[in-house]
Formats: sequence, structure tokens, C-alpha cells
Amino acid sequence: MRIITVEEHFDHPESVARVLELSGPGPITPDAGFGEFLGTFMPDRDSAERLAGTRLAHMDRAGIDVQVVSHGANSPGNLAHPEAVRLCRAVNDELARQISEHPTRFRGFATLPLHDPAAAADELKRCVGELGFVGALTHGAIDGVFLDDPRFEPVLAAAEAVTLPIYVHPGMPQRAVSTPYYAGSWPASVQFLFAGPAFGWHAEAGIHVLRLILSGALDRHPNLRLLSGHWGELVAGWLDRLDEVVGWVDYLDRAPSAYYREQVWVTPSGMFSQNQLNFIVAEVGADRIIHSEDFPYVVRDNVAEFLEQADLTESQRVAIAHGNAEKLLGMSGQ
Repeated sequence: MRIITVEEHFDHPESVARVLELSGPGPITPDAGFGEFLGTFMPDRDSAERLAGTRLAHMDRAGIDVQVVSHGANSPGNLAHPEAVRLCRAVNDELARQISEHPTRFRGFATLPLHDPAAAADELKRCVGELGFVGALTHGAIDGVFLDDPRFEPVLAAAEAVTLPIYVHPGMPQRAVSTPYYAGSWPASVQFLFAGPAFGWHAEAGIHVLRLILSGALDRHPNLRLLSGHWGELVAGWLDRLDEVVGWVDYLDRAPSAYYREQVWVTPSGMFSQNQLNFIVAEVGADRIIHSEDFPYVVRDNVAEFLEQADLTESQRVAIAHGNAEKLLGMSGQ
């Protein structure tokens, strides 16, 4: 069975170094053990920086035919500085170069300089038209705001025009959120995990999608397509409640769940749970689920095996494994 995974990352070391230099202090105040913790939290450089080598060997072992790759942590797409335009272009060009060495095994999501929305829209069009990329991926808030902000209308319009999705990936909540919500009588490493991959950035990524719904962005852009990882970043399990409560005001053209089920696709991001799969199939349907591992931050040996052994019909299995990705990303027969 052909397997395509769509939340897979790489690092561009020169851009990461410049992002860290320009970004200033992060949202977590470090303590004595925080630096050492971050060193163990990050993936090995070969897996992160090269598409060939250990990554390709892992794909062969895990049964992955194609990874759709995007930039990982410390992305220049979130850099609030004019240099983001140059850095994003460098990231995209390097990703395209590495994909060209194994064109049947990898595709790309663009990194967009959202600090400059017009440049971001142009870069998305360039990445699709010249580099053959199949969408874009963003990381959390951009300079304190989300994609529903009116300044990002050119980006949403560009994504709609190329008929390819934006992957609304989590990013670390800013300090104004992280400190009151996630700091406490625990080490900085625990605050980082609580605010980040344990809970906080999933809640924020779900809020990001909900803001696009509530702002009317999906009405203004009815063909805009979104991808949401980690089984829908908490939102997919809350659709009935959203319909009921938002329905108390006559505000939207459709129920929140209608926007979600018609314009959002969900991926597992390596959270391979049959119970969660069952629930999401029931809530949004197998035709709205696309497989993902979250490599190299999450490394699973059972990427193909999870779907092969899952309690699914054969048509559902094929759709999640590759059919939905091929249709959404324009990859049929590739």
C-alpha cells in the first residue's frame, strides 16, 4: 500500500542560526537545566538537515513512499524582520534542491515570509509554479497575530488561487500567553513542554483554525483548504459544542462544523491511536484524514503498519494512506 505522509520537517541550519540571532529571547525563561534539555529535545542533525541518508533509510523501514517536507522549528516564516524574505527563499530553494535528488520520494511545502504578506503571496506562487511545491506550512502566530488578520488576505488569496492547502502547524505561544498559562512550580523544561507539544501549542493551533472560521476568512475564500495536525488540534473533538454555542448568535453563514468538515483536513502527526482514529473518522470522515508522522521530531517504526492493522474498510485505508493526499495536493500518479 502506498503511504504519503505530510507533516515531515527539515532544518536549514544557516537560516535557523539567523532566526535565532534576530528573534531575541524566547517565550520561556531558562533555568539551570533548560539548555541541556533543549539539546536532548532536538533531533539529530543528519535526520533534520538532509533528506537522504538516515531519513530515507527510515522511510524504507517504516513503509513511507513519499514525505511532504516543510521547515521545522525556528522557521524564518515567523521571523518579524525584513530579512525573512531572503531567508524563506533560501529555505525553499534548498528544499527544492534536495527534493530534486530524490524526486519520487519527496515533495515540499513552502515556507512563507509572513512578516511581508505581499512577498509571502509571491513566494507561495513561485514555490508552486517554479519549484513544484504542493502547498505551504505556517507555525503558529506571526508577530503576535494569526492568519485571520486582514493583513494576510494576500496570502489566503494566493493559497486559494493555486488550489493548494496551508498547513496550520503549531508554534510556541508567545511569552504573554506562556508565562501566565504554563509557568508554575516546575522546571522551565516542563513549562516548555506544557506550553508546547504536551498541550499549549495544540490549543493555540486549534484556536488559529477557529479564528479563520469565525473571522469569515473561509467565507471570503470558499476554496481555501487547511491542514490541521495532531488529530485536529483539539477542535475536531469539539464540533458539536461549537455548533450549539456559536449558534446562539446569528453570525456565520454555516455552522462551524460545516466549515471544518468542508475546508479542513486532519492528520495524526505520529499520534497513532486506534481510538483517536475511530473518533475522527466518525466526526469528519475518512475522506478528510491524511497520514503523517512528524519526522524527525517523532520517529515511528509502524507508520505503514498502523494503517494496515487499523479497523478501517479497505477504501478508507487507501484514502488515508495516499488517496486523500494525492487529491488535495495534486499528486495523483506521482
